Amino acid sequence: MLSISSIPIGAAACTATTLIPYVEMVVRCRRLVGVMGCVSGGGKGVGEVAASRAAVVALPAVEVEAGGRECVICKEEMGIGRDVCELPCQHLFHWKCILPWLKKRNTCPCCRFHLPSDNVLGEIQRLWEVLV
Repeated sequence: MLSISSIPIGAAACTATTLIPYVEMVVRCRRLVGVMGCVSGGGKGVGEVAASRAAVVALPAVEVEAGGRECVICKEEMGIGRDVCELPCQHLFHWKCILPWLKKRNTCPCCRFHLPSDNVLGEIQRLWEVLV
């Protein structure tokens, strides 16, 4: 069980006052999901879910500055000066490739970094994994 005393809190009081209620809320949500039986023992109870539209709209477009970068979805090289999508994990993809992917999944195709989703149980699981 996660307890507040096991979380290292820095010297800044504002960090502690912000972090503690967040952690407590995620712990309560995790317990609720466990009691409801929505998450299996391995934590794989939530299947593939789409990334939230708000998260996708907020993704930045960056310009490719160096050649030799490849989109892992279509395996084509990203042209220098072309605008591509950058996920929070800093992996780059063609927009035409990543948008259909994110309509089905909320993970990075390279590293499986989880983006926010509109699925409540999936979000509780994602936030729990971030805390743990």
